[in-house]
Amino acid sequence: MQLCVTAVPAEEGGVEPGPGPEQRSAARSRVVLVHGLRDEGASFDPVARLLPDLEVLRYDRRGWGACPDWDGVAADLDGHVDDLLRVLAGRPAAVVGHSWGGNVALAAAIRRPDLVEAVGIWETAMPWAEWWPREHRAVIQETIDRAAVTRPGSPRQIRERALAAAEMTLTLHPPFDPGELTVPRVVGYGTASFPHFADGLRAFAAQAGADTVRFAGASHMVHREDPAGFASFVRRVADLRPTTTLVAERVE
Repeated sequence: MQLCVTAVPAEEGGVEPGPGPEQRSAARSRVVLVHGLRDEGASFDPVARLLPDLEVLRYDRRGWGACPDWDGVAADLDGHVDDLLRVLAGRPAAVVGHSWGGNVALAAAIRRPDLVEAVGIWETAMPWAEWWPREHRAVIQETIDRAAVTRPGSPRQIRERALAAAEMTLTLHPPFDPGELTVPRVVGYGTASFPHFADGLRAFAAQAGADTVRFAGASHMVHREDPAGFASFVRRVADLRPTTTLVAERVE
């Protein structure tokens, strides 16, 4: 599968070549941004432009965005982690997941802590957990039911409704164990968002030993509405990376 990946700065449609294994992280810190439902990698472009000192990569998750290479079957979480590891291409980075993309970021950090050196999530719902607000699970189930109903629309709208229903369904069952996280982690939420994110993420932070960032006035779509605010969140995660590291030798 061809992934649509962009970097700053980079050639149109490509990624800059990285340092060789002997080079250390005196080069720019590397960050990968993972988007959520009904979104695409390009939504992070304004954020990336505010981080010129970082190597910021973003990509369209399988089936999403303007150029999906998709066979019509929604990937499970392991498949999305496989894709993220392909984006990393054996080079360590911090990974920041927005909304559903946080599930991909966390699962990748658990599978390959040698590559995901720090992880941040912004308002990632975890309705499968007993400590997550129960009323949110009901809201998600209602959204799944609505998304699954066949309605007129463009091919992209129909595809994205099916993807949204499939990916939300994955969050109703435990996709990973927060206790297996070993890398530095940060969770973020906004005061202008749904209250269940604040309650749930504080509970997750307590379970996973994560730092918590609370942004006054920020909403769920903070990366679109306040790129500077989200850029500061990304930088906080990037700053948690080790000051020196070698490029991982094994590539999945």
